[in-house]
Amino acid sequence: MPTNLDTLRAQPLTLIGPATTTLASGGSIGAWRNAMEVAIRRSQTAAYIAATAERLKTTPALVKGLSRAERKELDARIAAQLKYLDGFAADLKAGKLTMAQAQARAAMYAGPTRGTFYATRYQGLPFYPTEGSECMSNCKCSWEEKGSEFYWRMSAVEHCPTCQTRAANNPYKVEAA
Repeated sequence: MPTNLDTLRAQPLTLIGPATTTLASGGSIGAWRNAMEVAIRRSQTAAYIAATAERLKTTPALVKGLSRAERKELDARIAAQLKYLDGFAADLKAGKLTMAQAQARAAMYAGPTRGTFYATRYQGLPFYPTEGSECMSNCKCSWEEKGSEFYWRMSAVEHCPTCQTRAANNPYKVEAA
């Protein structure tokens, strides 16, 4: 059964929302940052495992563990998000954001689960949703596999110029490692 990416994307919001609400009510930035890190780690891991299960044509429950190489790849994706999170926390400490801006920015951390999912599911493609485009974590595009060819599919929402160019250059093939 294909992974429901909307459900996967919503999962970190169950942690991000309460953490950000607590911050808005006077909670500490340190506690908020720790809760955000938990949300990032859990959501990135869930996306990675769901994609691995689809690639292996099994269920997430049957993915018994990740190899060292897979763990290293997942850790790199998490580290990239934590780097952004540290900048976010610094902006909060410096008073550069209103609470409304902070809440909107925090919610963006759910988006990169799409990039992790597609990069893990369809390894070797030249790019992935949420990565390298102007729409960043708001990207709703996806890959569609047809035989040995892959098609960049745009969703029914607005699209940035990069995603439009990607779709115009269909089809793609997996690049050799």
